[in-house]
Amino acid sequence: MQVNHPKPSYHFISHSHWDREWYKTFETFRLDLVDMINSLLDIFASNAGYKHFVLDGQTIVLEDYAEIMPERMAELKQLIQEGRVSIGPWYILPDEFLVSGESTIRNLHFGRKAGEPYGPVMQVGYIPDSFGHLAMMPAILMGFDIDSAIVFRGFGGEPGQEKSEYRWRSPDGSEVLMIHLPPNGYGDAYIGSQSPEAYRKKAVELKEILDPRATTPHRLCMNGGDHHFPESYLPEALLEMSEATGDTFLHSSIPAHVQAIKDHLAKEPVHLNLIEGELRWGFRYAFAVQSGVYSARMYLKQANHACEKMLSRYAEPLAIWAELANRNNLGKMLQQGWKLLLQNHPHDSICGCSIDSVHREMISRFEKCEQIGEAVIEKSLHHFFPDKEAGPENIFVFNPLSRPANRSVEVAIEFFRQKILVGLNPNVHPEPAAAPVAGFKIRDAAGRDVAFQIVDHDKAGHGLRYSNYSYPSKQLVERFELLVDVKNVPGLGFASCQVEQSESFPAYETSLRSGADFLENDDLRVEAQADGSLDILDKRNKQWLKGIHVFEDGGDAGDEYNYSYPAEDQVITSKATTCEIHLKETGPLRAVLEIQQSLEISAGLESSRQRQSPETLELKISTKVKLYHNQPWLECETTVENHAKDHRLRVLFPTGLNTNLSHADSQFGITRREHHPVKNPQDYAIEVPSSVHPMQRGVTILDGERGLTLATAGLTEYELKTDEPGTLAVTLLRCVGRLSGGDLLTRPGGEAGWITETPEAQCPGTHTFKYAIIPHSASEFSDYGYVNEQIEAFLLPCHAQRCGGDPAIDFKPFGLTLSPSSLVVSAFKPAEDGQGYVLRFYNPKPDRVPGRLESACQMQEAFLTQLNERNLERLIIRGQNALQFMAEPFQIISLRLLF
Repeated sequence: MQVNHPKPSYHFISHSHWDREWYKTFETFRLDLVDMINSLLDIFASNAGYKHFVLDGQTIVLEDYAEIMPERMAELKQLIQEGRVSIGPWYILPDEFLVSGESTIRNLHFGRKAGEPYGPVMQVGYIPDSFGHLAMMPAILMGFDIDSAIVFRGFGGEPGQEKSEYRWRSPDGSEVLMIHLPPNGYGDAYIGSQSPEAYRKKAVELKEILDPRATTPHRLCMNGGDHHFPESYLPEALLEMSEATGDTFLHSSIPAHVQAIKDHLAKEPVHLNLIEGELRWGFRYAFAVQSGVYSARMYLKQANHACEKMLSRYAEPLAIWAELANRNNLGKMLQQGWKLLLQNHPHDSICGCSIDSVHREMISRFEKCEQIGEAVIEKSLHHFFPDKEAGPENIFVFNPLSRPANRSVEVAIEFFRQKILVGLNPNVHPEPAAAPVAGFKIRDAAGRDVAFQIVDHDKAGHGLRYSNYSYPSKQLVERFELLVDVKNVPGLGFASCQVEQSESFPAYETSLRSGADFLENDDLRVEAQADGSLDILDKRNKQWLKGIHVFEDGGDAGDEYNYSYPAEDQVITSKATTCEIHLKETGPLRAVLEIQQSLEISAGLESSRQRQSPETLELKISTKVKLYHNQPWLECETTVENHAKDHRLRVLFPTGLNTNLSHADSQFGITRREHHPVKNPQDYAIEVPSSVHPMQRGVTILDGERGLTLATAGLTEYELKTDEPGTLAVTLLRCVGRLSGGDLLTRPGGEAGWITETPEAQCPGTHTFKYAIIPHSASEFSDYGYVNEQIEAFLLPCHAQRCGGDPAIDFKPFGLTLSPSSLVVSAFKPAEDGQGYVLRFYNPKPDRVPGRLESACQMQEAFLTQLNERNLERLIIRGQNALQFMAEPFQIISLRLLF
């Protein structure tokens, strides 16, 4: 019996992939954008046969164009409303691994807010150029009712990856239709020449590539490229292609193509291979992962981490409580902070793979974002506790964790000594300066003594007091930088302490012990060795970690996209060096050793780039090793003075744990990875699989009942060495001098971008890195509550601010407590529609977890919502302030709370 197969349809999708900044600056590319959209509008006005165009899946281009060409926005808006131009769903096309999962959700929210005033936002997860894809991306998309994704990198070229359509499933079970672009990606159907011969040639090429890949009669043909202008002659080209082949070549849209595939699968079900988890392979298929971006310009990753943390974990919760206490306008300012931050998240931006001027502009955006966050935090706290010139000195503390905190918090306090006159006032004579204070005590709200440690002291500091109704008041103050041991600060809540002058400084008992080369508390003993490495005794689990924290430096002949070792590489470590050890702090709350050492490293590569130069430089490294009296982990703060070029600096942790498995903290989950040596690297003609991997908050390895977690503040790249089992390597610096090159041993396929000198990517100057060493048992990791508590204790310290006078508002009715501690909070934010507030968290475990939320504020209503904040289910409030729920395995949960 003869089977009648439907004729294939070739859906041409006209588009322009718009890298907002890359080998040109944003403003330079913006002029190109204006010209491109003007050209598009002219084509639509003059050619009725030109049917559709995709504005690259990101709505920020609407804002960029509107600022320059407001007079043509009505034309563009009409085309969007008619469905002839597709926009969104993203605000910007993001990198996925270098930004937080929360940022990816905000990206979709801002995409809708920027797009919906013009017309419908595309409900397809169009992600054509990200360097790999998150395991939880299907869950994120489905949280916005987006049930399909179009992807390119990170997949293909392996058995079972030959087709163009798949089912892609997240660890939580969320599943989307995945359409995989062909090897030429999003530029396979751009014709480039107006002639019948070019049209027929392109049709033949497309049929040869797309027909074997198709699982339905519908083929996706991407008619565009990087910054490509629309081809006005496309209607005539499609007519010629159809006549020449007898098939249907049509001018289509992404939503229409996706719907055609869905309709066909509904009528004639076809087996689609199931793909699970992250997409970070595809090395035989195309320039796939380009994993050197995890560490290119590491200073960008650190700045991004700091801004994401400030906005989502400090500024937004504080602005919520201040709003409930009748302080308005802070939320609108935070929206501006998020927009600036998201503008740094396109893959060519946050990945660090653009020209130097692009990344200088990024730093300006990060600084503005930080300024907004700091201002919102200060305004929120001062709304509760104004800073008055008269009255006692107070310390006001906010706990960003969703459970009570017992922490040592840093704060500066001041004692007034003298008013300083500003300007020429010859007839005004200030009172003599008060004597320095003899001592002081700190008491909590119940009058109990609070232990503190003086970290720094300035008897002649300058202080300012601000007013909305006069100029700032300048004072001579005595300033103390303190560590204060606050206890039982409510989750997402506040506590205060009062400073009282006394005749002397108190002394406190402490569990800390320290000496010339060791630190010790009840949980850990840390011994610094002559080579600068550390031996750590985990007293809780009775296990030693010996010889960890070793520095390694080797050549890097790569570029901003990929690390590449020189043909003749010389790797050196700090094992053969000696160091100086200084005891800097002795308690009672924190003890600190400073370890100073240096490596003699090559100044750079020879001109052949095959080997390092014989000229050497001194790489100075200083590490402050910090142990707190009540913390079972060790904090390290490493400062490096870099003047060398073309090298990679890493810190090694040879743990002695026998494993090739790592568990990387990732966006809304933990990614388990197996690490193996690359077999037959010569078989990879495009890009050799990389041994480095991305992480968010840190990485864990286990061996039997032993475990170790490294938590990092914005360090996004690690390796579990296959030639040294159990050795974790965390990248601190990867210094290169070009955007792209064509001679990389790790990327034999050639250039990944345009060859451009980028001297600032050599990362000259001083850099500081923070990370924590957290020993634990394997069961404490599988339960995850203990490990999560320690990671958050390191990354999310309490925020303290000095205030003069008494509080203006009772702050006790504010706070939230979430349990168990294995649930990881992502955000506490204002709802997008202004109706209440959203608490978002996730369950990283493979088990169902019963949870409970308690509020210090009386809750009026509570709902379980999707990520797009559409209410799913009204929740029962127990006793006016508590919710109970069940967190499913790997589930992201968003709760709308109305107080």
